[in-house]
Amino acid sequence: MARLFLSALLGALLLALPARAETYSVEGVVAQATAADPLAARDAATTKAQREALDTLLKRLAAQGGAGRLPPVTDQLVFQTMQGFEVQQEKTTATSYSAILTVEFRREAIDQLLAGAGVDYVEAADHPLAVVPLFIGPAGPVLFEGDNPWRAAWDRRNTGADALKLVIPQGDLADLQALNPEAARQGDVAGLTQIAQHYDASGAIVAQATESANGLAVSVGDAGQAPFYTGSFPAGAYDQAATAAAAAVQERYRSQNAVPAGPPASLQATAVFAGLKEWQALKAAIQATPGVRKVSVRKLMVGKATVIVDYQGEPAGLRNMLSQRGVGLDLGAEGWQLHQGIGSSVPAPGLVPDTSLSPQGALAPGAIGQVPLSSPATSVPAAPSPAQSSPAPDFLFQ
Repeated sequence: MARLFLSALLGALLLALPARAETYSVEGVVAQATAADPLAARDAATTKAQREALDTLLKRLAAQGGAGRLPPVTDQLVFQTMQGFEVQQEKTTATSYSAILTVEFRREAIDQLLAGAGVDYVEAADHPLAVVPLFIGPAGPVLFEGDNPWRAAWDRRNTGADALKLVIPQGDLADLQALNPEAARQGDVAGLTQIAQHYDASGAIVAQATESANGLAVSVGDAGQAPFYTGSFPAGAYDQAATAAAAAVQERYRSQNAVPAGPPASLQATAVFAGLKEWQALKAAIQATPGVRKVSVRKLMVGKATVIVDYQGEPAGLRNMLSQRGVGLDLGAEGWQLHQGIGSSVPAPGLVPDTSLSPQGALAPGAIGQVPLSSPATSVPAAPSPAQSSPAPDFLFQ
């Protein structure tokens, strides 16, 4: 009975964490065409719209300077990457067709396409970021109630190039109860957290615009933190200011989530943790790291787990991306270790990461390196000999 319970617990541990979204979505794509009959018009319109959606997505995800290396978008490329599409606002006449499409593309296919083209890219976020536009004018601060031209400018902004979706709170009852103008001005953490939860967002930031006789002063920052963007604009230049502020938000996201181009690779490591909650948080952070394709749990024991991390890019890039999510990756006497908190990035004396492949394409024991996609069975480093490791217990948590 105890073993049955532990098996069920192991299954729960492995399945409890949410999976990364499997598709990229491009919304608001205009499909419009005329032809001899409505069916031909529909086919022409949707085919063209699907190509435009893929072109938009690739340019959205490509890192700065990488757009010139993107492959040309063809119907064949759409066929290889598209998951499906949804139609809204459909209108048909005897010779024309128009609609608004939301087109879904398979995430794995798009990531492989960009990596194969040698393009550094940014993974689109699974959750949006809530942006709270606070306007301070001659009459005082305005947030959800009253005339807020700053919020209207954010609503008008073209979002087609956004890698990180930005959601603007609508000012409904829940928003009004969560945050008032003065609380937004002070960067109220609790109120902004409620806003983020209301819109299923990863977080919420305040974009403040202060208008005076000298013009429009803009700042954008996280709750309780100094602004990461400031700018000055002519009075009334709300659209220009919103575009610049949003670009700063996108640039920050891109700099924190860029996946360098490179071949697929694998890493075997021991994840160490103090308890169940810390294990769940550690695994979630690794899975959410840009460039990480899969985290496979080979063995789960008290305080540690043997995992295989399949990732995209180079070893240094993996360590850097993990560190930005509060995960340390270090090489010790027993091989690579993953843990919460950033430790020393310098290997232990005499231990140098081996990034070379063996003749069979397998990794050297404990090494970070490149592994061919066609041979996952050989990509796992050899386990330490029994003399180097203690016997594995047949239980999970005491």
